[in-house]
Amino acid sequence: MADIVYRPYHERDAADVKSMINEAFHIHRYMKKKHLLNSALEVYLRERLLASTYTRVAVKDGRAVGVIMGRVPGRPRVPHAGRNRLLTWFHMGRIAVTGLSDLPSLAQYFKFDGVYRRLRHSTSAPLTDELTLFAVDASTRGTGVGKVLYQDYLRHLRDQGRTDFYLYTDSLCSYGFYESRGMTRAAAEEMQIRLDGETEPLGVFLYAGQVR
Repeated sequence: MADIVYRPYHERDAADVKSMINEAFHIHRYMKKKHLLNSALEVYLRERLLASTYTRVAVKDGRAVGVIMGRVPGRPRVPHAGRNRLLTWFHMGRIAVTGLSDLPSLAQYFKFDGVYRRLRHSTSAPLTDELTLFAVDASTRGTGVGKVLYQDYLRHLRDQGRTDFYLYTDSLCSYGFYESRGMTRAAAEEMQIRLDGETEPLGVFLYAGQVR
């Protein structure tokens, strides 16, 4: 993987990271209107940045093709919190003003927070450090990029003297990756979601793991 460079997230990576978020979490399948999709992706990215103390991206030919972010309580948050907060507020406001005609899609997008809260309350797993974002571009899946990013994150936690971490994912994502690395499903809830015009069940999961 000599042609891959690993480094912290830079603002110039935003467009590539939003594309990976959209692809990995299928946001385009329930946010059909382009302006709502763009703002939803912007809010998703900025909220992840605001929640994180660690970032790392994989860059190939000048393009970000993998990203991982995490949070260790008590450590400084990633830089530019003011800018990220302003962009979050701007796009939340834009969604509120322009999304009134598409309330069902907005309700689906924002009810994940409630599901995550219930998952936290229903598990006895230690909820210490969070893996806040992990996505790899389809063009580099199977090449080891995700494995390197994940191992770098665990190395970071070890360097900080940490022992446990957790993450949220769902049945549309490649959650088998986490199970193959020893993480366990600590809580789960099924919700109904409208994807591509059809209502179907979606499993939402909280996975817990140990730093090894």
